[in-house]
Parts: sequence; C-alpha cells; structure tokens
Amino acid sequence: MVTIRDVAIAAGVSVSTVSHALSGKRPISQATKDKIHDAIERLGYEPNPAARALRTTISGVIGFFAFDITEVFAARMIHGAEKVAREKDSYLLFTSGVEFDNDISSAIDFLRKRRVDGIIAAYGVRQAIRPEMRAVFDLPAVTVNTFIHDSLPSVQPDDFAGGKEAALHLVSRGARRPAVIAGPEMRLASIERLAGFTSALEECGIGFSQSERVVHGDFTAESGARCLDVLLERCPDMDAVFCANDYMAAGAINRALARGLAIPGDLRVVGYDDREFASFWPIPITTFALPLERMGEVSAAMLFERIEGRRPDPMRMLLPSSLIVRQSS
Repeated sequence: MVTIRDVAIAAGVSVSTVSHALSGKRPISQATKDKIHDAIERLGYEPNPAARALRTTISGVIGFFAFDITEVFAARMIHGAEKVAREKDSYLLFTSGVEFDNDISSAIDFLRKRRVDGIIAAYGVRQAIRPEMRAVFDLPAVTVNTFIHDSLPSVQPDDFAGGKEAALHLVSRGARRPAVIAGPEMRLASIERLAGFTSALEECGIGFSQSERVVHGDFTAESGARCLDVLLERCPDMDAVFCANDYMAAGAINRALARGLAIPGDLRVVGYDDREFASFWPIPITTFALPLERMGEVSAAMLFERIEGRRPDPMRMLLPSSLIVRQSS
C-alpha cells in the first residue's frame, strides 16, 4: 500500500510538506505542488480519511466554468452536472469565459476565491488547452470536451468513433466517392472526426485522397457552402459529403440545392452535433447527437471522486454520440 511517506520520498520533500499540500492550509510553491501531484499520480496514492480531514472545510459548492455559458451545449452539460450535485447536497457556481475575455486562468482564480470544493471546466466544442495550464488547476478538477494532462480527469465525446460511423452509414447507403468538409485543422473534434471517417473507408476498401476530397471550413454555414463549391470543382463525381458540424452541413445543403443537385439522390449529406435546426432544415439533416447531459453527469461524478480523495477509473472517459438518420442521407 502506498503511503504518504512514499509520496514524500518520490517527490523529494518532507512528509509534512505533502500534508500541507493536501490540506491547503499552508502556502506551498507551485513547483513543489507539481512535484507532489506528479508523485501522487505516478504512485497511485489515495489519501486515507485522516489525510482527507486535513483539507479545508467542504463548502458544498462546485465551480463550473463554461467557455460560453449562454451556449446550448453548455446549458445541457450544466443540467447533467446539477443532477449529480443535488444528489451530493451540493450546488453549482457558474462562470463563463466570456466574462473574463476568454482567460481561463482568471476564471478559475475567480472560482477558487469563492472556496469551491472543485471545478468542472467545460468547452462547447472540443479543443486543446496548453499543457502548462495544468498548474492553474491546483484543486480537484475535471475537464470536459478538452484535454490538458493525464493527471486531470476528462470527459469527452468519442469523435473518432462518430467519424467511423458516419462513413459506414454513407457506405451502407451506396456512397462510394465521398468527400469531407472538415472543421478547423487544429480543433480536436475536427481532427478526430476526420480520422475516424478515413479509417472506416480504408477498412471498407474505398480509396480516399485527403488532398483532393477534404476541405477545411470554420464551422459556419457560409464556409460549408464555400467548401462544397471547392469540392465540386475538385471531384465532381462525389456522391456524399460528411460535414464536421451541422452548420456546415446546412450551408452545403443550401449550396447543393442552388446548384440543382438532388439530396439525397445526387448527394448524401451527414452533419454532426444535432443542432436545434437540424431536424427542420428544408432537407432534415442526418447528424450525431452528442451525449451532453451525460457528459455533465459523468464529469460531476468524477469530480466528487477527486474531492473525496479517490482516483477515477478510467481517468479519461469517452462517451459515444448517437447517429440520427434523416432525409439528407
């Protein structure tokens, strides 16, 4: 069994310093906290009840940081997290990146000063956060729709699996010359949805040239329309297009109809995210519904495990999205 002394030896500090780092009652340098945190994660140390008692008094308040708290995705994740918080006799304190000019450090510091027991940091669209941002989370924390470091629990949709399912769905509908309107090249959601799509086509034995049949948009409907024009010039024989979100799918559908193409007769279209307009677009959009409320529930459950001194297993939770088949495919 790993003890606090083992952690102290691994971190090169005294037992009392480890205790102070766990309790938060005495100031410890960030560099020392990082060494102790790394040793705890590496050794799999789980504080016993006596060690946990060294923590400051539990407030019953969980901080929830959302990149944009007015966004529908954030609201649905919050709803899921609230259900778990209520079961634990706790409540959520919200803050938005918009309020802090998208400075996550300032937003987390705001929540920390309100003496929250832990923090859920959630993004509406998956994206990477700089690894050095790990130092900001010096209290129990879980990230949603993003990844910082293996030592921080995270909850994410399985975008790679969704991309694979999109390809398999289009192939099952007869598509043999598909193309992709991907999102921004550095966005995690865009990267993994495209990777899953190409992986499935390879498994199906369908040739696919990314340089010819992939165009990157910016997740807006206007870019979906522009990208479709580019694809039609490059590969006029294409019979299906997978769009990395519903806005680009909506733009692509509008442009295809304006150019006299029949959907799904001439071109099958699949989007992603199941935005509120997808079901009543002129051609209802086949898409994927993200498990947003479930993401909120799971992130809150993982956070309470951290607050109680336990290590979630697994530390990175991938949740599947659900294919919703509509007229566009």
